[in-house]
Amino acid sequence: MQGLEVKKFKSMYPHPLTNWIPYSLTYDPEGQWVLSWIDLQNRSITEPFFDQTIQISKWRNRERSVLSSLSDPDFLIAAAQGIPHLNPTAFIFHVSRCGSTLLTQAFCEDEENIVISEAPLLDEILRANEKDPNMIPEQQEKWFKAALNMMGQQRNFKESSYTIKLDSWHLHFYTQLRNWFPVTPFIFIFRTPEQVLASQEKRRGIHSVPGIINKALLGIDLTKAYFGDFNRYTADVIEQYYLRIINAHQDGHPLNFFADYGDGVRRMIFLYSNITGIMIKDEAKLKTRLTFHSKSPNEPFKEDIPPDSKFTYEHLSRAYRHLKELTASENHIPSCK
Repeated sequence: MQGLEVKKFKSMYPHPLTNWIPYSLTYDPEGQWVLSWIDLQNRSITEPFFDQTIQISKWRNRERSVLSSLSDPDFLIAAAQGIPHLNPTAFIFHVSRCGSTLLTQAFCEDEENIVISEAPLLDEILRANEKDPNMIPEQQEKWFKAALNMMGQQRNFKESSYTIKLDSWHLHFYTQLRNWFPVTPFIFIFRTPEQVLASQEKRRGIHSVPGIINKALLGIDLTKAYFGDFNRYTADVIEQYYLRIINAHQDGHPLNFFADYGDGVRRMIFLYSNITGIMIKDEAKLKTRLTFHSKSPNEPFKEDIPPDSKFTYEHLSRAYRHLKELTASENHIPSCK
């Protein structure tokens, strides 16, 4: 059969697990890993964060059944081998509050684009050894890729691109992920530290609250006490993010790309389009979307107020300046006015 005939056949005779995706991985008291599944039905993944889509789908599914759909990870690997899916087009790494969510929102509305933004399951797989000390990277790789296959399944057979935005602390998994995906573009997004810290103070992410994310993973001095100084703690976290991006730059991989939010959101979006080949189909629609908040699409966007001097930390500023110097002359793109 020719390409169009194959797509028509597959759409007429879908895979038994079409629309079903895994969304959570837990480690039970007996030392067993348990995977939770959900039926998205006909719902597209367009919310700013993957978990928001899951919560909406949970409410819809409760109208059908109160039972949970569970499996072990071996079922995931078997299911992922047969599901029609896309391979990742690109991974987005970021320092948080730097425009990464707006970038994914710029592309998620088009039915050709699959966008997965900060899926908790991917984090649970990457950090599985925190719960199970016997976990080995080879097992994590199998689970991670199988989960991506299920999340990137072709549900309408019009899909042609697949973007994964990771959590900010996944910068610390760069080497592992680059080994797993050697021919996939990685895009690293960052921003001036004062703006990041000011945004975090307004609404803190879990990586900016001591004790939620493992200090060892974040590269924080385990002996250092912060005594409730969340800004100082966040400054140390973000410094480590900058250093991880610097390391990625020094790695010299030809498919590593870098963008500073301060150079303009439109520039960042057009850069991503150029890197991935994902077309910007409606620039007028994109322009309208940029007038609204990335995480709250119904809330008008407000220009940032220059941050207070209390958000300035010399060690953090020094790391940012170094990163900026390394990447300032890269990623030239045509005019995006």
